[in-house]
Amino acid sequence: MKCSRAALPIFLLSTALTTSLVSGCGARAGAAGGDGERIVILASASANEPRPSLPPGIESRLAEAAHSQNATDGKNGKGSVAIVTTADGDTAQTLPLTPRRANGAVEHGLQRENLIDANVRRVSEAVGGLAATHSGVDLLAGIDNAVRGAGPGTLVVISSGLSTAGGFDLRRTGWQLEPVALAAELKTRGLLPRLDGRRFVMTGIGETAGAQAPLALPTRERLIAYWREICHAAGAAECVFDEARLEPRPPNGTVPTPEVPVPGIVSVRGPDGTTKTTLSNDVLGFAGDSAALSPAAQGVLAELASRIVARSEDRPSARVVVRGFTADPPGSTEQGRADLSAARAGAVAGALRAAGVSRPIDSSGGGTAPGMTAMSGGVFDEGVAVKMRRVDITY
Repeated sequence: MKCSRAALPIFLLSTALTTSLVSGCGARAGAAGGDGERIVILASASANEPRPSLPPGIESRLAEAAHSQNATDGKNGKGSVAIVTTADGDTAQTLPLTPRRANGAVEHGLQRENLIDANVRRVSEAVGGLAATHSGVDLLAGIDNAVRGAGPGTLVVISSGLSTAGGFDLRRTGWQLEPVALAAELKTRGLLPRLDGRRFVMTGIGETAGAQAPLALPTRERLIAYWREICHAAGAAECVFDEARLEPRPPNGTVPTPEVPVPGIVSVRGPDGTTKTTLSNDVLGFAGDSAALSPAAQGVLAELASRIVARSEDRPSARVVVRGFTADPPGSTEQGRADLSAARAGAVAGALRAAGVSRPIDSSGGGTAPGMTAMSGGVFDEGVAVKMRRVDITY
């Protein structure tokens, strides 16, 4: 039976960062020992995120826990364990970290390191096989179920941080709330899990896949700020955000997941399997009459490049098409707009190649965005012009 707290439809972000195993309505003590050090790993593993994986820093933390001396001999002896679960609670495993011989005795001899390596590898494989089984990611309810009844320890969340269901739905929240106010409101309404004394680690935040648009740097920073304030408000002893990138592998999840709107980026999957991602000039950072990308744009294009590379297996012969468009300010010419839009498309194509895209890229300029003009009654409308300046990437 899956237990979940009733969703409260508020306008707030939820905390997606803690884990512990779900059994009924609370954390389950694993059959593999217990009472030693406990590391809980929760992955949202949706169709809009890369396949979950453990960064080197987390694997090192698991090995460190395996070396804990808080262990006793015997088949049911106490020892360190890793608890691996999904945010929806439908998949959960408890795996031993403490190295043991076949008779249950703790291994202190020559095979100790080999056994620890094997235990960490099993945890990594279990994490890599996780997949969400529900549409939408209710991180708030997932965390609440996971930590309920669990003792202090390390909590690891592998997630983009984009909650799309339950008490927090980022599609309704948007990106304007101040992080401190958000966390305070969640606490006031009793929606924060108890993280007292826990070491809280999140990895994969802001990393997306599938139909979900990538996050521009300012949006990703806002998302991290949300989680950081939520972590502090929930009483965690330590809040850590692992900057290591997840491997850019296709998602495990196959259940359709709602997409969170991202300022300046729109991504649409077509019926023929192609994806069209439109990047606004706010994201690309082109100055007037310039084709120089901003440093922040490089990060978005690097993530898009990893998606294009990952999809090469499914569509190895497909071309990547990059097309640029401009506004029509007073004094500009049709040829000048065509040249500028082509140069900007070329800059984007070059960034994709530099980030690892080896398949052919067709880049061109479309000049003025089709069917649009920023001139109205002889007056230039900057609001319309902003919408016209863009680059489309189809792959």
